[in-house]
Amino acid sequence: MRSLLLFVVFATAASAQVDEGILPMDDPVQRFLQRQQTAGTLDGVLLTTFPLSGYEAQAMLDSLAVRVDSGSVRLGRTDQALLDRYRGLTPAPGAEWGRNLGIGLYDDGETLVSADGDGYAVRGQPLLYATPGVTRRTAGEGRDPESMTYRYSRGVRVAGHAGPVFFDTQLMEVQETPERIDWVNFTTPRQGFTKLVDDRTTYDYWDATGIIGFRSSFFEVRAGRGRANWGFGEGSLERSDYSAPQDHVEFRSRFWKVRYTNRFERRIRPFERSSNVGLYPRSYTALHQLAFDLPYGLEAEIFEMTVFADDTLGGQRRGFELSYLNPFVFYRAIEADLGTLDNALLGAGLAWNAAPGYRTYSQLLLDELKFDRLSDDWWANKWGFLVGAHIVDPGWGEARLRGLSLRGEYTRQRPYLYSHRSESSAYVHYADPLGHPAGPNSSDLSLWAEYVPTPRLSFGAHGSYTVRGRNTETENFGSDATLSYNTRVSDFGVTTLQGIRQRETIGELWGGYELMPELIVGLGARYHAFDDAETGLDRSATGYLQLRWGLPFRTSRF
Repeated sequence: MRSLLLFVVFATAASAQVDEGILPMDDPVQRFLQRQQTAGTLDGVLLTTFPLSGYEAQAMLDSLAVRVDSGSVRLGRTDQALLDRYRGLTPAPGAEWGRNLGIGLYDDGETLVSADGDGYAVRGQPLLYATPGVTRRTAGEGRDPESMTYRYSRGVRVAGHAGPVFFDTQLMEVQETPERIDWVNFTTPRQGFTKLVDDRTTYDYWDATGIIGFRSSFFEVRAGRGRANWGFGEGSLERSDYSAPQDHVEFRSRFWKVRYTNRFERRIRPFERSSNVGLYPRSYTALHQLAFDLPYGLEAEIFEMTVFADDTLGGQRRGFELSYLNPFVFYRAIEADLGTLDNALLGAGLAWNAAPGYRTYSQLLLDELKFDRLSDDWWANKWGFLVGAHIVDPGWGEARLRGLSLRGEYTRQRPYLYSHRSESSAYVHYADPLGHPAGPNSSDLSLWAEYVPTPRLSFGAHGSYTVRGRNTETENFGSDATLSYNTRVSDFGVTTLQGIRQRETIGELWGGYELMPELIVGLGARYHAFDDAETGLDRSATGYLQLRWGLPFRTSRF
């Protein structure tokens, strides 16, 4: 009955759709759906590939509403108010002020400007992310122990649909003065091409994404540029949203108790620019994931990725390998049949709703592995695993703390994971891993808390503790996936966290109040520390104001 209900809802997308285009990563609607999944009020939805389209999100919200109306599930006061808002039944807080001006603002109750007609809709929203703050840091040569830091993003987002075709475009100009500069070859972590300005203290870059797609009853196709996150957890070994946006084509299908997703990407390898440089070198990735809704609250996924480029065949190949476009084939077999030296990775994940409000999950990634050499720390035993738990409205029966979500994850990644014979076939994009942001040769513990006591008020916290074995200038201990594994320090005796021991600690707190639709004011604080066995302790603490319009809060790690 549950699967039939989902099929009916997915086959008939809501006509009064508030969420258009593609939901931003970590959008409040996405977080709401994830909470409901763990709470047991929205089971069987297979939330394993993000971002969601507006069609997908609306169908899940409508499915939840059907269950509420039937009496099979019951929501708390805040969640019920959020459900009505996200479905477009009630306006967002403050929308009436715009409507009363009589100039067409917030007509849909959510976005600043909108237009609806027979079979089409368009939404326009200004974007702003301003976080002025003060940072105190460890004193060092040429460093001021106290300085102003900020991120200032401004732009616009336009999204909509015409019949079954939907689109989403976003453009932002960003200047950011971080606590510490990490800039090489005109790029910085999480971003693409980035300039370093103002006496090399400030990042300056564009953040531009755009998607066009087609939606039918059973499948959805998208093409454009954007981020992605695949898996059951906040972090992912499979495909995380840590790196810069990628050009891609993606096919998503859902039928019965199965979700199948294919994604084909183009990746960039940056290098030092000069006046006569041409295009950056390009590489490609083909990914597919098959997810299952199983009995007894279980969900499972199996996935595979292959990474390749022209020079992985010594220049014999040009562009994308057409054989990998087959959606119903095992990539590793194709790689062998073609005689290529491509980089194939595969893995699986499992999630279990043990009880309403309590969900556990795990993920295993295999890059290379030989079972007969598991005990000798052979270098090519390249694997990683993640285990996590998500708790929503903790407590039992009526004695629950409504609106509180807790999550914890532990991840361990072997040396040389994601790396290959060359950077062109490594699982990276703009020097960032496409998997878990802790990177290879690491052990990571991350915790999150989110509290939404009222529809307008929210609080959050994030903490992570990461231990790495970093490389030296001359020795590759396996912490940098852009380096060829042929430069490894040894073949045997390769242990996780080998190299120069480095400990990174991140702590974040934030809170916000929604003045008007998607206009959030709040405060935040961040602590960041590196403790390196050779260079010593480097730490900083930042307090900042926060003003966001049309953009969700994002932590510094995820």
